[in-house]
Amino acid sequence: MPTDLLNQSDSPLQAEDTRPATFFKQAYQTFQKAEHLARGSVHRFYTIGGYTVHLRFAGPALIPYITPALEHLATESVSVPALTVCLWDSVSTNTELPPPPWSLAGDITRGETHGYIVMNTNHVHTIFELEAGTLCLLDTRLNLAIFWVYDFRQLPYYYRGAPLRIIMHHWTRNCESQLVHAAAVGTFMGGVLLAGKSGVGKSTTALACLSSELLYVGDDYVLLNRESPPFVYSLYNSAKLDADHIEKLPHLLSAVSNSKNLDAEKALIFLHNHYPDKLALGFPVQAILVPNVTGLPETRLKKTSPTTSLIALAPSTIFQLPGARHKVLQNLSKFVKQVPNYILEVGTDLSRIPDVILSLLSEG
Repeated sequence: MPTDLLNQSDSPLQAEDTRPATFFKQAYQTFQKAEHLARGSVHRFYTIGGYTVHLRFAGPALIPYITPALEHLATESVSVPALTVCLWDSVSTNTELPPPPWSLAGDITRGETHGYIVMNTNHVHTIFELEAGTLCLLDTRLNLAIFWVYDFRQLPYYYRGAPLRIIMHHWTRNCESQLVHAAAVGTFMGGVLLAGKSGVGKSTTALACLSSELLYVGDDYVLLNRESPPFVYSLYNSAKLDADHIEKLPHLLSAVSNSKNLDAEKALIFLHNHYPDKLALGFPVQAILVPNVTGLPETRLKKTSPTTSLIALAPSTIFQLPGARHKVLQNLSKFVKQVPNYILEVGTDLSRIPDVILSLLSEG
């Protein structure tokens, strides 16, 4: 995308007199200033959901906080990417964010989800994540996004595990995909989606499969193709586990990137660095499994309804991804009816989990 696109007289952003559109233009111009002060850009390209995404950094400061979780999707540069994301922070580039188009007192309750300020028009999405202190903007007409944080060093550890999640959520909706809070493991021929809220055993189940012939697509967020037949794409190669759960998988301890902070943080592992041959870019979805830790030794499957899978998928996906609540629910409602649904009764012998999943896949 030409760097002066937003300055052209026929730009849609200049023709539309709205607060989000005006702020988007101001933020982009500030990014260009940050880019100049940082003495140029650093460029990275990734294949996400079958599309090439260009990350354009104003200087190198944010790179180690954004790119590790995406490295398994790295690809060659292209002249016309499907999406360009401009990233900068104020501290390393000595630039200030323009005044945002909201009042913290007046607009904070307007978002659909607690912890966010959300202002959306038909094509401009503006989301401020209060806890992380990050601002995400996306213009779906221009296929241009902006990411800002005041100080790159203040990004919380979990953001490194799922960078640019909000931007990916809104952009992929225009690419016939849906970002979901779920895990996925399988083979190149097909696999299963693991659905459920945080803490039910998705990550433990997915990581227990690393020692088997099953491949790993994700343990927290993945992309679902909304077309039939359903297909799941990898988004992040990161894995997060509660400190007490990582002890159940001792072979992963040496791969934990934040081992000194496990008293306050989940264990964060970048599998691209340690298990690159176990990562898959995606596969057809043959079934949905809803993990349920039983405390019994054996792991078993029990047939369930699409409604059970929807209840496991929808609330956590909607809560963690602000905006378009009704559309997300519609997409997930359609998806759970396309494949068989099971309760995965997770036993204490984690080594048995892969065999149960492989047995199910062999039947399909």
